[in-house]
Amino acid sequence: MATKRATKGKVIEATQHEAVQQEVLRHYAKTVYFNGLWKSFLSKLAGLVVFMSMVMLQRMFNSPAGLNFPAGFEVLSILIALSTVLFIQRMLNPLLAFKIAFAFSLLQAVWYGHTLYSRYVRKQSLGGDLLQDQFAFGVFYFLICWVADRFINTPFWLAQAQQLTTPDMTMRYRDDPAWADVEKIPQDDGPNPIVRLAYSANFTDVMDCFRGVLRTSEYSERTLKLSKDVINANPANYTAWYFRRRVLEALNANLYEELEYTEQMAIEHPKNYQIWHHRREIAQALQDGSAEKQFCKRAIEEDSKNYHAWAHRQWAIRRFKLWDGELDFVDEMLASDVRNNSAWNQRWFVIKHTTELDESVRERELNYAFEKIDLAAHNESPWNYVRGLVRGQEQRWSALVKDKCQAIYDQHPDCIHAAALLVDLLSKEATPATLATANEIIDKLMNETDRVRCAYWQFRKSGLARVTPTS
Repeated sequence: MATKRATKGKVIEATQHEAVQQEVLRHYAKTVYFNGLWKSFLSKLAGLVVFMSMVMLQRMFNSPAGLNFPAGFEVLSILIALSTVLFIQRMLNPLLAFKIAFAFSLLQAVWYGHTLYSRYVRKQSLGGDLLQDQFAFGVFYFLICWVADRFINTPFWLAQAQQLTTPDMTMRYRDDPAWADVEKIPQDDGPNPIVRLAYSANFTDVMDCFRGVLRTSEYSERTLKLSKDVINANPANYTAWYFRRRVLEALNANLYEELEYTEQMAIEHPKNYQIWHHRREIAQALQDGSAEKQFCKRAIEEDSKNYHAWAHRQWAIRRFKLWDGELDFVDEMLASDVRNNSAWNQRWFVIKHTTELDESVRERELNYAFEKIDLAAHNESPWNYVRGLVRGQEQRWSALVKDKCQAIYDQHPDCIHAAALLVDLLSKEATPATLATANEIIDKLMNETDRVRCAYWQFRKSGLARVTPTS
């Protein structure tokens, strides 16, 4: 009898599950249908905008003045309508179409607003003002479509449906017979917690089960799945990541699949410390870093200054000897953004570990840095790179660096980086002439170009006063 009752319960449970799924599908089908009708209506509305603009252009053409500057206003409405239709129908390049429609709408809105201001506030007509019966149909059409696409579309309502139905579709751990043997341990905040956090029901359910598993140290397929649920509930839970590695090790699991999992998680949570550390541990266990540079490249392309991606890339390069092609990669990054501090740091990392930093390398790198400085003189990154190259060898490179700094300073008198490096080089030479020049530069920094650090430059100036000039 017990078996029959259990079977009947499972049937009821399955039937309820299927009913919920069918309800979601029905809701989805209705949403898709009405979404299609709405898009069709908006597309036809674009035809009305084009028609109104064409009528206005025809009236202008038949008027004594003919087609003149305000005709461009109607052309903007036509272009806005066409590009907006491409966007809402997701045709050709929807993102580009949206940008074009947005830019033209902004231009038309400014034009229309300027005309209204001249007409009703200044009470006088200016050149380029619109005719009395011209209206910004394009702007209003774009706004209607933008709002509709943002809120009245399939993904939005489908997400609402899933939010409403998902809790009933998934059996919680506390109700799942398969987990009945695991004690569910609630969080213990002590007898008098200062603040009791309002955790969601799903988070509480998952964590209560996870605490029970931690107590028994169970490493199995089901606890591997549990660890994934815990991580989804809180990707920063370092205990869950550590536990997951223990389970993977105990199961002798396919770690290449785990690499794919970490990549998916890193895309969703690119600044999560635990994900990057987990990735490092898995690559270490595999003794294979062949996928790491490409993995980091994708993360860097999403955010070129992602500290975690650069740090992981450096680790993988050193650990698996992946130096080949790295300098070319850095060149590409600096070519796309010369102000990328992380790329400059990576260049120093590569040069430091792959060369002896002899004179030929230093000279090559100094020339490279000054080429980039010529592109953006106020960019601090290459200046710091130059300082790193000459540190401890200022006397050897003083002439080359000083001449280049002086040339840039003459061209950009407000460049505080060139001025600061000149002060350092001139003060090290410590001749009466160089000390006098250094004081002049400091005076300008204090009083004109870098007044925010006036106290610092006053300190530097007092230091120069104590330097004994060399003959």
